[in-house]
Parts: sequence; structure tokens; C-alpha cells
Amino acid sequence: MKSTCSRPGALLTALVFALSPALAQQPPAASPSATAAANPAAKTFSQQDLDRLLAPIALYPDALLAQILMASTYPLEVVEAARWSKANPKVTGKALEDAMAKQSWDPAVRALTSVPQVLQQMNDTS
Repeated sequence: MKSTCSRPGALLTALVFALSPALAQQPPAASPSATAAANPAAKTFSQQDLDRLLAPIALYPDALLAQILMASTYPLEVVEAARWSKANPKVTGKALEDAMAKQSWDPAVRALTSVPQVLQQMNDTS
């Protein structure tokens, strides 16, 4: 039985199959020393600096820290919420929930209005 595939076509097909795994491989990752050398402005903190930076939140519960970290990505909303909380200190409980439902802030920012001291601290240190 005679094949309809020519010899150059078969060679080309074999070459494509042989090279395709090599072409699909990822380039090697940069070594850590090369990355460090490429970023000489990277600042490292001493243990004392870290203690000073983290002391205000060191004893906060994890759930509160999660809300703080998420809310910190919305600095303008944190400022607005801190101002709102300062202007409405007696709004608590169900009234606070209803008031927050009307706000367009991120849910993490709205959640922090129940802890106005934390919100004010975030506002003051930003």
C-alpha cells in the first residue's frame, strides 16, 4: 500500500512534534540574588522598626485584622467612614446597620464603623 504523505512532509511533521515540548516549557525563574541585585532600593526593617509599626495592632483579633487589611485598600472610603463615625457617635446596633446599608463603601469599611476607634486610628495614620 502506497502512503500519500511525502517524505519532506513526514520529516516536517516529526520535527514539529519533536520541538513542541521544548517550545512549551517555561523560561527559568530569576534567581533570588539576581532579583535582589535588580532592586537595590528594597528597604528592610529592623526588629525594632517592625515592633514599632506592628505594636498598635499586635493584639487585635484575626477577624478584625482581616477587615482592617481589606479596608486599607480603600483609603478614601476609610476617611469618609471615619468622618461619618465621628459625626454620628450615638448611632449603634440596628440603626448603624441600616445606615451602613445606604452607604456605597466597601463592606470591610462599613464593618469597621462598628469599631470607630480603629477607623479613626486608620484615618489618623494614613
